[in-house]
Amino acid sequence: MLTLAVAASAADKPFEVSKPAAQLDQQLDWSKARLIAVQDAGRIKTLESFARETMHDMYGKEHLPGLSPIASVLDWLFRHDAYLDVPVVKIGAKGLRIDLTTHMDEARRHRIISTGYMTPRELADPVVQQRLEALETRNVMARAVSKVRRAQSVALMLERRFAIVPVPGRSVEDPWLTPRRLLANAPDEVLRGAGVSRGHILQTVGPPVPGITPQQALAVLKPWSQLRAAWLAGDAATVQASLDELADVLPTLASPGVYPSLSQRQAEARYYRMGKFNWGFGLYFVGMLFSIMALVTRWRWTMWTGIVLLVLGMGVHAYGLSLRWYILGRVPIANMFEAVVASAWMGIAVALLAELKYRTGVFLVAANAAGFLALVLGGYVIPGHGTITTIMGILDDVMLRIHTVCIIASYSLIFIAAVIAVIYLFGYYLVRQPAGSAFVAAEVAVVGLILLVAAQWVFIEAPTPTDPSGIIRRPGTAGLFTFAAILFALAVPILARLKLPAPELIGLGVTSVGFLVLAITTRGFVVGLAWIMILGGIAWALLTGLGVVLMRGRVPALARVVQRPATPALATAGAPAAKKDLLDEKPLLAGALPGDEGKARELPVWLQHIDWSHLIILNIVFVLLFAGTILGAVWADYSWGRPWGWDPKEVFAMNTWIVYAILIHIRYVVKNKGLWTAWLSIAGCLMMAFNWAFVNFFIVGLHSYA
Repeated sequence: MLTLAVAASAADKPFEVSKPAAQLDQQLDWSKARLIAVQDAGRIKTLESFARETMHDMYGKEHLPGLSPIASVLDWLFRHDAYLDVPVVKIGAKGLRIDLTTHMDEARRHRIISTGYMTPRELADPVVQQRLEALETRNVMARAVSKVRRAQSVALMLERRFAIVPVPGRSVEDPWLTPRRLLANAPDEVLRGAGVSRGHILQTVGPPVPGITPQQALAVLKPWSQLRAAWLAGDAATVQASLDELADVLPTLASPGVYPSLSQRQAEARYYRMGKFNWGFGLYFVGMLFSIMALVTRWRWTMWTGIVLLVLGMGVHAYGLSLRWYILGRVPIANMFEAVVASAWMGIAVALLAELKYRTGVFLVAANAAGFLALVLGGYVIPGHGTITTIMGILDDVMLRIHTVCIIASYSLIFIAAVIAVIYLFGYYLVRQPAGSAFVAAEVAVVGLILLVAAQWVFIEAPTPTDPSGIIRRPGTAGLFTFAAILFALAVPILARLKLPAPELIGLGVTSVGFLVLAITTRGFVVGLAWIMILGGIAWALLTGLGVVLMRGRVPALARVVQRPATPALATAGAPAAKKDLLDEKPLLAGALPGDEGKARELPVWLQHIDWSHLIILNIVFVLLFAGTILGAVWADYSWGRPWGWDPKEVFAMNTWIVYAILIHIRYVVKNKGLWTAWLSIAGCLMMAFNWAFVNFFIVGLHSYA
């Protein structure tokens, strides 16, 4: 902890050139300034949002070290030249860093490659710019180069983007102006006093802007010029007064309805200052720990603690969503961040209601897991990390509220169902085959370790980068591991005929899949999968062993389910009332009537309850997916002139629904119904994840925006 604290303080130490700004920053009250509106990236946002987004584009973080976001932007505007040789421009892709620095001396090249930062002067180097132009045309490098171009627009042209002046009499779509642009409208006496001719101004900034009087221009230019001078002089009192004056005068220039309301700007500033509320994942994570404990022990205090933490997490989650909704003026489900975060809340709400109704414990675990994963993905994984953006015109339709809500709600419930499926599979194998389950888990962990070690040999640093990662595959390894994968796959049926035990066969199959992944995917994917296999396999094996110990010689905690007495009509005269078989109490949403359990009737009652909980979610998923897909076809018919066009997103959405159609109906033809249902549910979740992630980001189609 001490090491982390020291590292954090060192990371927040300002650059030497930033120290005057850091002193000013500590003396200023930004409460009014942060609410100044800026027109940028197609929307009107607060200065707080603009500062955080632009600094993140350039520096990779929302502020420069030791400075607040707004102080970072103002210091960059007013003292730009002081930063020309400070490494503040983030070059995220290592392959790009290698390529752009081949002409530099060894010391500079090593610094850029190791830290990932260039100076503005280095970025402006003609050789670097030529390389960027050449790489922009290569599809594999285009995404990485586009990030550098965004950084460049901040590093070299931030003043041109600082559009804080609305033009009187114009609509919300019309462009705003930078303060410098108003010089063309300044009174003649002001220009003469500054020793500048109007001809020079017209030549440098352009003709006067129609609709702005000299007095209006002066009302902005005076505090702006005072702000610049005071900032450079370190005069905190004048900086404060100038910022407050600008915050008061700028809204008066806009036509009615153009400048965002004070409450909207306050909401947006709060949303960004509170980290888009993604920190709520901590509540969900702790709630998940308590809910797992409640599922195993049936202690009431752990269950209620899990529920309270879930509700608190939902409150933080919902507050963030409602702020975003209010800021945008539309339901927040139009991009990947919004869809993931909003869909998770919908699924969590359904799972919470189911938990309060049926008290099985599994809904509580799955709901907390869904909230935790969604907010982590939104805050740290999804590109943009939740930046508020404008909506595409084609999405601005009532179907955004209907079709999209149905689809994303069903996707959240698919994940919740998959969590319940994992719980069922763990319980099933714990009861039926604990030794085999632990052995297979250990095999998975070993295969993961093999992949992790093999990845270090297979993937090497490229002398000449061919992709943004700067990593290439060692020649010949793709064919080698493809051959090994085929060999292991062919060995499975052969050894099965020789009566090799099932756990060993499964291990061979997992090894085959692992080698295939190693042969065809990237280093990042292989390493990530390897760690999941290692940690997941070890956890599964250890928990299986713990479960065996806890169940030995006594009834497991999960089996302690309260049984309700039968109705008096079922009791014989003179005998105590009989207990109803809990297998005859199947919930309506799980299919109502008993009789489809098959071999599951031989399993403990608590496993049957998990299966029913699983079916409740799956039946809702099946209906929501069907309705969402049909409504999507209706929307496509009047938006694009056809209900179905074999777009990749359409195809994989249909594939996902087909998996669940098979899943719902396969229970009629198999004996071990719960087991089949659980495995197919996990397969459906993987299909959904592929559709939502890979299809959206890597396959071009009409839905590439979503």
